[in-house]
Amino acid sequence: MNPIQRAWAYVSRKRLRSFILFLILFVLLAGISACLTLMKSNKTVESNLYKSLNTSFSIKKIENGQTFKLSDLASVSKIKGLENVSPELETVAKLKDKEAVSGEQSVERDDLSAADKNLVSLTALEDSSKDVTFTSSAFNIKEGRHLQKGDSKKILIHEELAKKNGLSLHDKIRLDAGQSEAGKGQTVEFEIVGIFSGKKQEKFTGLSSDFSENQVFTDYESSQTLLGNSEPQVSAARFYVENPKEMEGLMKQVENLALESQGYQVEKENKAFEQIKDSVATFQTFLTIFLYGMLIAGAGALILVLSLWLRERVYEVGILLALGKGKSSIFLQFCLEVVLVSLGALLPSFIAGNAITSYLLQTVLASGDQATLQDTLAKASGLSTSLLSFAESYVFLLLIGCLSVALCFVFLFRKSPKEILSSIRDR
Repeated sequence: MNPIQRAWAYVSRKRLRSFILFLILFVLLAGISACLTLMKSNKTVESNLYKSLNTSFSIKKIENGQTFKLSDLASVSKIKGLENVSPELETVAKLKDKEAVSGEQSVERDDLSAADKNLVSLTALEDSSKDVTFTSSAFNIKEGRHLQKGDSKKILIHEELAKKNGLSLHDKIRLDAGQSEAGKGQTVEFEIVGIFSGKKQEKFTGLSSDFSENQVFTDYESSQTLLGNSEPQVSAARFYVENPKEMEGLMKQVENLALESQGYQVEKENKAFEQIKDSVATFQTFLTIFLYGMLIAGAGALILVLSLWLRERVYEVGILLALGKGKSSIFLQFCLEVVLVSLGALLPSFIAGNAITSYLLQTVLASGDQATLQDTLAKASGLSTSLLSFAESYVFLLLIGCLSVALCFVFLFRKSPKEILSSIRDR
């Protein structure tokens, strides 16, 4: 018989031993494939996740509420490593023919006109999804969509403001400028494209615009028309960072521009990155330890079992040598036995590997700070990633199996064929 026939005969005849070897290979293959799938996904996710965190810093005037031209910060825009700059404007506006949400607050003022009691807080920007009140989940879009770059005369309003005035998506709402350049402001009609819910940190000054329910978001270009600005003005310029890991280096370059002496202050917005950075590092360390542990334990179990079985198969080896079979032929037979058993473990290991992947995502990353990483990894750990990782794991398993067999054979084949046959006769 050739090595393949002898290997099949042994595997089919020694069913208990084959089943024990099957269990070892099954556990080892499932564990390795789960680790490789998550490690492969983790590296892909790391770059995409960091990019989606919108890590940024904003520059505004030290004097609260003061505006400036975006071109005044041209020196900052030249720094390498910045993805883009987004203009932001915070002001107040007067509702036209609508009523602001009222409520109790600690500050009461008697110097307000009827119009001043109907103010909303207006934040103008290009992409509302990147605003910190939304990324921090203080506000959440309930209906419609976020403001996008290129929008014109679009607005997001709070669900309470919409409820009080019977407003819904695509309805119109008119605003007057609350603060404008020499009275040049004008009435602008906005289309409601999104309705949000939630509550932000409130600071009461006695105005209706202090309430979260009276917060609105508009596109930046329309805010300039509302205020009647002859030149575009911003209350803050937000610079987005290409790589969050380079934030500290970029901040040092900004500090070298001595913006404080020009009346500006810089604020970092990288809290989300700091939280997720630790999660990514911790999870990567866990996977590495888990993988090495699986490899050491699996290889150790394989070597132990194969060496014990090989000692009991000295007679078989001796007979094969007596029949003229070479050492390489016998070694190939033993390796093929491992391969044949491993083929039976393929499907169960693939299913178990995916189950382990899901379990690790649901348990190890179940805490609040790691929920974002959990969701992103779950999406990245798709079928194509799993199949590729499983194929790599199987090749890796075969290498471990063959190396284990080789290690066991080293101790046996240190003896010459004559010495092996002599040891059989002595027994």
